[in-house]
Amino acid sequence: MKKTLLTFLIPLLLVLFLAPASTSADTSLPRLGEASGGVLTPAEESELGRSLLREVRRSLPVVDDAEIRFYVESLGQQLASHSDGEGITFHFIPIDNDQVNAFAMPGGIIGVHTGLMLETRDEAELAAVMAHEIAHVTQRHLARMFARGREVNFRTGLAILAGVLAAGIDPQLGQAVITGGVASGMQSQINFTRANEAEADRVGMRILAASDFDADAMADFFERMQELSRGAGDAVPEYLRTHPVTLDRITDARNRARDKPEGVRQQGPEFAWMQARARALSDPRRALDRIGEDASAAELYGGAIAQLERGNPREARQLLERIDAPDAPTLTLELARIAVERATGEHAAALTSLEDLDAVYPGHPVVRERMARVQRDLGNYDRALRITSRMIRETEAPEPALLRLQADIASEAGREALRHETMAEYFFHRGQYEEAVRQFEVALEAGDASERDRQRIEDKRETASRTAREFREDRR
Repeated sequence: MKKTLLTFLIPLLLVLFLAPASTSADTSLPRLGEASGGVLTPAEESELGRSLLREVRRSLPVVDDAEIRFYVESLGQQLASHSDGEGITFHFIPIDNDQVNAFAMPGGIIGVHTGLMLETRDEAELAAVMAHEIAHVTQRHLARMFARGREVNFRTGLAILAGVLAAGIDPQLGQAVITGGVASGMQSQINFTRANEAEADRVGMRILAASDFDADAMADFFERMQELSRGAGDAVPEYLRTHPVTLDRITDARNRARDKPEGVRQQGPEFAWMQARARALSDPRRALDRIGEDASAAELYGGAIAQLERGNPREARQLLERIDAPDAPTLTLELARIAVERATGEHAAALTSLEDLDAVYPGHPVVRERMARVQRDLGNYDRALRITSRMIRETEAPEPALLRLQADIASEAGREALRHETMAEYFFHRGQYEEAVRQFEVALEAGDASERDRQRIEDKRETASRTAREFREDRR
């Protein structure tokens, strides 16, 4: 995994260390001048966050599985709804990384490693870590970090992102990136002060308890990280490298939990099933090794997903048929059965099942995405495009995977203008602005583009061109 992480880190390091500080004054990317009051304004932080979200999607191995993304986002939004982050748009992003870690960035970006999902023992522990990261955002720790320098811009944000990546490889490297790779005069550091960490623990625990989770989960997770670190040598859990845990911190968390109402360790079976899914997608063989006569429902489900990953839908169906659990998450189980139907060519049956689910879970993004895929399987391209287009319109920052799906459907339907327009948006939301501009230009030349289409595409191209120009200026 460290080799994979370096693949994403090296381009950012080149940007930061080889490019001199920008002197451009005309840019809408966050260039905030003198910090006033020692903190970014909410509008500045939000603007920076939107830019960094695209950079995260470009630079990090974001999980492309819709069900895991939905679970992490749903849990995160549930927690955020009990925070004091009014006006902050949070984005919870699962990162395909086997290190046990999570991170926060300006503008409400919370990254959750799949390694963390697999190592936490229950949903409350995962929620405790996410609540801690939410608190870093709501308490403006990151905003204050940015505002310490004389000039704050997008390049500073890249330094923070590169530091997050580098810290996963070597904590000292991460610190060097952050302190040495930012704009002239910037002395910000990614490692939070003890006061920041204590405040994030305190506020995070309040969020955790307000969300009806067991507040003891935070101290339990800290203790588990310390146990894993004993005798580990260089294999210390990455969470401890970026969030040092002391005995005093554990004791403080345990004492604070005594004042909180009793909560639950899991609010449903979804955590165990998504944990099994993440394991199956990352290591199918390991998931199948867990299958025995006394396998749990979640383990059987994980085995089925692993068999699907290996191209064995009939074996997957057999495992799903062994599941006899009245508390099984209905939607997750049904989606797995539908995946088997698709894999065995039973597209009409899959569509019927999805329509039944849509009646029970109207507008559910995973159900709608699967429905678009099945409509494409059946050659119903216009119906598939109506589904994806509506999903994109209803999302402020569409998932690149959804945009790519729409582009693929448009290509199969012979809709060249829409294909290139959507691919342009795909690249834009991944921070690949030059390629976005190129795709918009190809879309404008497509023979099936109407005058109305061209006007819309032209407006989008102008936005992408301006952003690409500003991005280039910020890298000079």
